[in-house]
Amino acid sequence: MDPAQFRSHSFCMGATPFDDQGRLDEDALRAHVQWLSSEGISVLPASASSGEGPLLSDEEVFRVWEIVVEEAAGRFPVVVANREFPTAAENIRFAREAESRGLDGIQLYPPTLGHVIAPTTDVLEAFYEDVLPHVRLPVLVSSNQATGFEVPLAVHERLLARHEHIFAFYKNHSDLMNCASAYARMAPRTTVLTGFVRLPMAFLLGATGELDHVQNLMPRTARALHDALHTGDLARASTAYARIVEAQAATTRFGQEEGLNRMPVYKGVLRALGRPGTWATRAPYRPLSDEQQSRLAAVVDRLGLAELEGLA
Repeated sequence: MDPAQFRSHSFCMGATPFDDQGRLDEDALRAHVQWLSSEGISVLPASASSGEGPLLSDEEVFRVWEIVVEEAAGRFPVVVANREFPTAAENIRFAREAESRGLDGIQLYPPTLGHVIAPTTDVLEAFYEDVLPHVRLPVLVSSNQATGFEVPLAVHERLLARHEHIFAFYKNHSDLMNCASAYARMAPRTTVLTGFVRLPMAFLLGATGELDHVQNLMPRTARALHDALHTGDLARASTAYARIVEAQAATTRFGQEEGLNRMPVYKGVLRALGRPGTWATRAPYRPLSDEQQSRLAAVVDRLGLAELEGLA
């Protein structure tokens, strides 16, 4: 494994397009991956959140992987996320499927035990030691508050000391100082990935890449921020960051006001941008009404997303 191949990438938890019948839209998926890749974005397919992995069958997940590998064609490493399985056996099975299909790495979430049950440190340590020796692909380990609990940083530090095939660490927490401490301690030891809202702070503390969902809508602007930080162009970084924050705030506010989750809103934005495919939702998500789609299109116009992303 060459850890350098993962060090400076903008990884996007790629959206999964469905047609009007709720089926995987392979043509739209290929077009989406091509668009993101053309803007320098690396696609992480069928993730548990933005990729709607829990709504996909195993066969659909594996097909999404295969399409992304085909479209990547070696231009970027394709890393896949597990579906937050609680057992070692399921995670090992998933990793072996990824390896057999030519994936370049796997993101390993901690075990989610359900109903806000937070695994103890002993449970976490045992889980990782049951899984990692059986995974041959490079591994990205994560601590994401969205799972309902936090993996103690000391656990990840011990994993790094014991398992050389861990290539990166991802951290998400609402407490910025919590994140800052983790970035500062982990960056000297491994590649650190973060989301765009925290990126300027994280970059100053040693992070070198992103793992986020905003690139689905703004790949050019997202890559501009990534590149500007790496080249020290603070004026360009400031402009790109402000645009990302404005767009995320606007789409989040729209979802809150309309009672919609993120992915139906994102798919509505992709429709408003005229991207290939219908970008339909899959149950239990509900589709936007015509009135909601019209209001969202007005938000997209106010943000100037088509112009910013070279789609006008």
